[in-house]
Amino acid sequence: AAGRGSRMKSLTSDKPKGLIKIKNKSLIELQISILRACNINEIAIVTGYKRELLVFKDTTEIYNKNWLNTNMVYSLICAKEWIENSRFIVSYSDIFYEQISIKLLKENKHPICITYDQNWLELWSKRFKDPLSDAETFKIDKSSNLIEIGQKPYSNDTIEGQYMGLLKFEPKGWKEFNKVFNNLMPKNDEISMTEMLQHIIEHNKVNINCEKNI
Repeated sequence: AAGRGSRMKSLTSDKPKGLIKIKNKSLIELQISILRACNINEIAIVTGYKRELLVFKDTTEIYNKNWLNTNMVYSLICAKEWIENSRFIVSYSDIFYEQISIKLLKENKHPICITYDQNWLELWSKRFKDPLSDAETFKIDKSSNLIEIGQKPYSNDTIEGQYMGLLKFEPKGWKEFNKVFNNLMPKNDEISMTEMLQHIIEHNKVNINCEKNI
């Protein structure tokens, strides 16, 4: 929840994007409710932009002091000590989902698992005149393991879904994530999560499994 969400313009001029409301509840409040309904009660929020507004009962704050010049991956690295040696779920602050998405991640035992939306084209068509202008490649194999993500697509054939901003790590997967991040040359504090996942695929040490959002 460290970023402002500048693409939302006036909607985030006075608050972080995770505080945008749907049916009188902020996105973060909705997420916290769903996580707790799934028996996840240790919740941390990585803050940055207007951190003073991101105060929620029984949560831990982790502050990314360099939020203006960094990206999602760097914010996650800020939480390294808090999540070390744990199974954990990562959620972007500006998305919404239902309990089934969290249940699928909790039940999945792969080192890294992400959820994806197979019906991406319908949604992207409502957002953009040209859906391919903002979409990224997303390809999986027969075992639902990710084989490509985050590249510029030139046709719908290279897009089997879209990453939702929801991930799960086992300790083995987090160890590999850190190893790949630390080996990035030159060091890139603005690397996106999909770029990072593509680096892990190319490193070929652990599988990134994909659960279809229902």
